[in-house]
Amino acid sequence: MQVEKQSKAQPRRHALTLVELLVTITIMGLVIAISIPMVKPMLASNKVKSGADIVAGFLAQSRNRAIEEGRPVGVTFERVLNYGDDVTFPYNGACVLMRQVAEPKPLSGFVKDVRVALEPVKNLTGDIILYYQIVFYAWNTTMGSWDSTSGASEAQYWNKLIQDTGDQIQFDAKGPKYELAKASATDYRIDMNTDANRNFAPPPTVHPALFKVFRKPQPGKVAPTMAVPVAMPEGIVVDLDCSGIGSSNGKQYYDIKTQPVTDSSLPCFFARDDFCALDTEDHTSVTIMFSPTGEVDRVYYNDKPSNPGASGVIPSEPIFLCIGIWERTGFWEGDAISDDYLPEENIKIRNYHDLNNYWVTIFPRTGAIRVNRVASTPDHYASLGNAMPVSRRLADSLHGAETR
Repeated sequence: MQVEKQSKAQPRRHALTLVELLVTITIMGLVIAISIPMVKPMLASNKVKSGADIVAGFLAQSRNRAIEEGRPVGVTFERVLNYGDDVTFPYNGACVLMRQVAEPKPLSGFVKDVRVALEPVKNLTGDIILYYQIVFYAWNTTMGSWDSTSGASEAQYWNKLIQDTGDQIQFDAKGPKYELAKASATDYRIDMNTDANRNFAPPPTVHPALFKVFRKPQPGKVAPTMAVPVAMPEGIVVDLDCSGIGSSNGKQYYDIKTQPVTDSSLPCFFARDDFCALDTEDHTSVTIMFSPTGEVDRVYYNDKPSNPGASGVIPSEPIFLCIGIWERTGFWEGDAISDDYLPEENIKIRNYHDLNNYWVTIFPRTGAIRVNRVASTPDHYASLGNAMPVSRRLADSLHGAETR
């Protein structure tokens, strides 16, 4: 009797009906659709944050290496130069690749017992020194004296190593490092009127002296033990157009010939303490060097003789690097930075506006590095020259969310 009852009992169900399955899928779809708009900015922000941490970490690694090796070591931020046609270089404010570079070891001459003396070259009336001409000397055993003819062959080695701007010379292992000017393969001089030299006392000119030449660091011409290049996450860039030294820029404008412009309503560029490319032909990387004491040694950018960044600037204010997305990086089109590529809803939105982005700030006197989220600015949709300094100042004053 008991067996008969068990056979007539309903079997247990272990699966969903088709209706229940459809209802479950519908609910899941609604939940996903609602959550995507909230999750997407979070994921984008995390990706930018990862890029900012990569930049900060690579800078810190270079600073530590400078302290360990006892010579300037830094990071070069390379511009994206050829993305598109050969006439316009879109996104030439974007950096997606960083290289660690070291200052080459100082040169002290190739010819045996070589020395350097300086001869002042004056104007026609003889009352103004135009520059100091470098003359090479070597000891002549026959004559028993220093001889410029014996030292002349030193110039051929300098011609292969000395650059047009940025290299420096120091005499007798003391005193300032003067910027060298290369007029030709055999003509080297010190011009005291350049930005790099004008605050120094005139160099010694009395007798042939020992010297050291400190060469400007260049990517690809570094010690073979340097770190491998570091790439940014896909779609994330160091926006060099929005990066620069200090938070007071935007007060000084320059035209296409890099001459000061008093009327900021005219077509113009921005302050020279920015890393913004001067034009479509400005392909220069930005290089931040740390000294063996851990401080910022120099910052190199805009490699043109008329620009102080070519010789290396010793910063007195913080250095701000804007970490953002590829699509909001400016590029040159004709003689101005173009907004045409931006989606309609993003017009005038730059990376320093976007609250999902970050500032990497470097303090030159200590070499300390800090990462802060971009904070909302009062003139959120204002022009580049007005809003960017405000965004930097907010980051500097910790109004953004400190993350490192």
